[in-house]
Amino acid sequence: MKEDLIRYMTNRSRSSQGPNAIDGPVVTISREKGCPANTIAEKISLKLVGQTKGEPWRWVNKMILEKSAEELHMNPSKINHVLYSEDKGFFRDLMLSFGERYYESDIKVKKTLAGLISDFSIRGNVIVVGLGGVAITKNIKSSLHIKLYAPVKYRVKKIMKKRDLSFERALTYVEEADVNRKLLIDYFNGLKANNDLFQAQFNCQSMSEDEIVSAIIDLMKLKHLI
Repeated sequence: MKEDLIRYMTNRSRSSQGPNAIDGPVVTISREKGCPANTIAEKISLKLVGQTKGEPWRWVNKMILEKSAEELHMNPSKINHVLYSEDKGFFRDLMLSFGERYYESDIKVKKTLAGLISDFSIRGNVIVVGLGGVAITKNIKSSLHIKLYAPVKYRVKKIMKKRDLSFERALTYVEEADVNRKLLIDYFNGLKANNDLFQAQFNCQSMSEDEIVSAIIDLMKLKHLI
């Protein structure tokens, strides 16, 4: 699946600059740490198989980092660090390990990521999970922006189970992830973002994954994305 997705993104990137480029549709799913955004995005794309014209709906998440890494000659994990960390000491380590020839600023990393997301998002039929996608694609007219949230204790328990962490370590992990994701959206938005960027928000504790999937698909129909 990973190789197929990379080929898909590459083809979209190459074709999106042509005269046939269109303005969406695109769905973005932002989430608080511990909410099942990837699962929900995958379920949406599967439910839409055979129900829409043109190319099938695809969903993308951190896999786009691999394409960014290819363009920047960097390890995807290092790009991930740039996107979700405020530790500027990382860049000193990066220069030591790669040398100045391969050193890239955090601005260029983020610009490359934004360009990749924009390139294939404007072609349409794509669901972007995280990565500041809500801010990057906010000017695409044919779009739907979703946020998933849940009480902290609910999300911490999910992370404890998934990563085999103590409550304290899971809580710290969740809190740091939430802050870094918010900072990334703020960066791409150009100013401090708020919930006005989203058309709908869903509580993952009080709604099942399938209920959220059905609701999002209904919204996609109402907004004529499908």
